[in-house]
Amino acid sequence: MKTPKRFTRRPRRKRKERGAGKRQRSIRRLRPKRKEQGAAGALKLAPDDPPFLKFWKQTNNTLPETIGKADLSTLNSALGFLFNRLREARKQFEQGADNGRQGACTALSAFWQFITLFEKPLEETLHVPILRLQDALAGLDKGRTEPIVKAVRRRGGAPSSDAYDSIKGHAVATVQLLQLAGLTRDDARRVVAKQLSKLGVRPGRGSGPVTATTLRNWADKVSSDFGRHSTAAIVHDDKLTPEEKERFLASPKDRKQFALQLLASYVRSISPGQRKPT
Repeated sequence: MKTPKRFTRRPRRKRKERGAGKRQRSIRRLRPKRKEQGAAGALKLAPDDPPFLKFWKQTNNTLPETIGKADLSTLNSALGFLFNRLREARKQFEQGADNGRQGACTALSAFWQFITLFEKPLEETLHVPILRLQDALAGLDKGRTEPIVKAVRRRGGAPSSDAYDSIKGHAVATVQLLQLAGLTRDDARRVVAKQLSKLGVRPGRGSGPVTATTLRNWADKVSSDFGRHSTAAIVHDDKLTPEEKERFLASPKDRKQFALQLLASYVRSISPGQRKPT
């Protein structure tokens, strides 16, 4: 006895089910690849976009965290735009009348946009702290003070900043370079103290000018950092590497003036608005 066909045939799918698989395959064919899609396909180009912004909109969320050969060209372009924007930020930092705030905002913007070119870091929102800091800095110009940039009240004197500590380290290193040029330690400290005073640098405590005694105290603090963890110690050591000493001793200029010019250039570069020595 034959089994009725209705028991041997595969059950027929409903019309809605029959079309679902075909539509799904069609959607997959039409959907752009992730790299083609960019940042969710939401970034539209504008005719007046600067080159770096056009590149960012086209490349956003396309790079893997581990770069292969296929991505090297894109990465090199990204680094080129990053460094160009940092150069622009440096000019704004030095020339702006806002104590370098606009330059800092431009640099922060360049960094967080660079991070968002990468798929995984963007998914993890690793750029958000930098973006929030940029927004907070920009808000200061509009009279808005976000908690991230609000000063914290502390008892006693505030510790010196890393920028100020780097000046300390550079100044102590300059004293030692001047000793290589033939000055005594005391004379070198007096010369450096005079240069710092002309540049408007003040001691960390007190209202008087920087003196030879100030330089001696800074030197003691740098030498007591046995682990070389402080900013002052790191900058000091960087300025006294064998290569730096060799470059200094090979200078065709007056070595004393050369050392003082290096110090002045550094102070002005790290502290916008510092006056030139007279």
